[in-house]
Amino acid sequence: MAFTALAVHNWLLYLLKLSIISVSCRFIINRWKNWWIRTIFTLILLALFAAVIYAGPISLTLMVMCIQIRCFYEIIAVGHKKYREENLPFFRSLSWSFVATVNYFLYGESLSQYFQNFLQKDEILQPLASYHRFISFMMYLCCFVLFVLTLKKGYYMVQFALFGWTHIIILLLVAQSHLMIQNIFEGLIW
Repeated sequence: MAFTALAVHNWLLYLLKLSIISVSCRFIINRWKNWWIRTIFTLILLALFAAVIYAGPISLTLMVMCIQIRCFYEIIAVGHKKYREENLPFFRSLSWSFVATVNYFLYGESLSQYFQNFLQKDEILQPLASYHRFISFMMYLCCFVLFVLTLKKGYYMVQFALFGWTHIIILLLVAQSHLMIQNIFEGLIW
């Protein structure tokens, strides 16, 4: 099962039904039951977040990237619902390919600075670091060509609106998460 927010939410609800929380909530007045459940889960989530922070910058980076990917998935799902009846080809695939390209460009650029010694020793990763900007440009160019190839006559306005929608989402989500990760690698305490 994929590690998503919905899976975690369902697991926490299952835990609520079968655990000590439900046993202890039986003796609480119904008026305060919701308050105690929220308090307990707040403490659990704070403890999990503290564990992620304690694990170091790599785990925080992965957490930020997971949140970014999940947010992008939800926002693209809204756009897909709106234009589902249009039967536009490869809308989701193109959106995800643009996100992957921008993530590769931003994170490859910044992470290559932090892991420069490791990248110089590895024969496979060295060309990726040396030609990073060219590879990023070619990936974006391929995505753009695929977008042009999927244009359908009569749907140009809709497809360009979705193209713009995807780029605004990328600008808002990926740029912010990139800056968060830059801050994480500069130091956990500012």
